[in-house]
Amino acid sequence: MDIKDILIIDDDPAIIILFELIAKKVGLKVVAAKDGAEGLKKFNQQNFLMVLTDLKMPKMDGIEFITKAREIPKFQNFPFIIVSGNLQEFSADVALLKNLTILEKPIKRNDIEELFKNTLKLYSGEEARSTPFEEIEKFLTTKLQKTSKLMLEIITKDKPTVQIMSSPPVEGYISSNFLISCPLNMGRHKISVYFNFDFELAEAIKGAIAAGTEDSRDAILDALKKIVNSLVKKLFENSPYADDYEKTRSLSFYGSGKQDMIFGIEKGEHLSSLQVKNKHGQLFVHLFKDL
Repeated sequence: MDIKDILIIDDDPAIIILFELIAKKVGLKVVAAKDGAEGLKKFNQQNFLMVLTDLKMPKMDGIEFITKAREIPKFQNFPFIIVSGNLQEFSADVALLKNLTILEKPIKRNDIEELFKNTLKLYSGEEARSTPFEEIEKFLTTKLQKTSKLMLEIITKDKPTVQIMSSPPVEGYISSNFLISCPLNMGRHKISVYFNFDFELAEAIKGAIAAGTEDSRDAILDALKKIVNSLVKKLFENSPYADDYEKTRSLSFYGSGKQDMIFGIEKGEHLSSLQVKNKHGQLFVHLFKDL
């Protein structure tokens, strides 16, 4: 693919200038639009490598832009990128849209540059299989921090904190109320990610997704399945490993309700663990390299 143009839709001229500077640095060209209406017109006039849009804009907001763009059959699965500081205001609408990458303002220059470089790699034919494992580990750890934090904030309406934990679970076991085991294939590497929800957070997530239904173990597990499936998909979107998503092995779900259970984890080299915590409870994310 030789397309090097990217469409930026934002009513803030400073954001446009920032993206133009970074895009030029990595070999991309920015086409700018000041609102969704202008963005939709330009989107229909030419092909773009990627499209980044703000949410809150005059004439047409980002949600309406994406919805109208996807009315065209060939763009139904186009991976739009939302860059916004108004996620709370639009959280219900964002949750209904699929195949999105979400970047929260204020956004760092390094994050923008990394996004642009990864997109170029994805469409330039470079093979993720040749990537050193250290890069995959860094990519996963960074992406898990961002996606898990953002996912909990959107669902529970409360901003969590994230802490990196260097120590592995005690003697290869995890104590948990709800555990989701996620084996990933990334290039030639096999990695296992364990999502460990405590009961209070799991119950809050169920309440946000399926309010009014009974707080049974199965109802909570169903809600967690939706969250983790979405989270794992977002790990791969707009990355050099996107083709590996379809080869990812099936997720396994376990839940004991309020009773704490001990789960033995597969043999592997512990890489890192994250504690994602807000007022509702906490999620631990454990990352292992399969041996």
